[in-house]
Amino acid sequence: MALTVPDQQIAHIRKFLQLPDDKIEVFLDALAKSDVHVVGEVDIYEGLKAEIEQAKQILELEDDWDGEGSPGYSADTFNRAISFLTMEAEGLWESWGIRLPVPRIGPGPEGSIDLHWKQPSWELLVNIPADANEMATFYGDNYGVQKIRGSLDPRNFNLGIATWLMI
Repeated sequence: MALTVPDQQIAHIRKFLQLPDDKIEVFLDALAKSDVHVVGEVDIYEGLKAEIEQAKQILELEDDWDGEGSPGYSADTFNRAISFLTMEAEGLWESWGIRLPVPRIGPGPEGSIDLHWKQPSWELLVNIPADANEMATFYGDNYGVQKIRGSLDPRNFNLGIATWLMI
């Protein structure tokens, strides 16, 4: 089965996975052959729902919750973090048929929310800031080959982050 991928997405795959051109074709072929055959409906949020419910405890943290003057956490910041997660989950599923790995959702610095994926071969941290006008920041490490760092608009699906979550 051939997988048709727009040139822009191939450029993102090349950049974030640092694959040479001959390996991108191998990657896409393997991805096409790993199609998930679904019978009935699939809950792409399985596992994520439980993490979100548990993470709601963050909203109970009041100002100075850590004894160091840190602010509490707003529902707006939490909701933006969840919106980012659901958008990435839907984008991964719709584009690749892959479920979003479940991150740890935790309190970040200065009222921000951290989304932390930690796997045996890689980790990714996305920080959703308390200020809705600021960009989210991210850091990824696949333990030896590549480290990435940057910022993104958490209101939009980010193919680079999605690509990182597929490795």
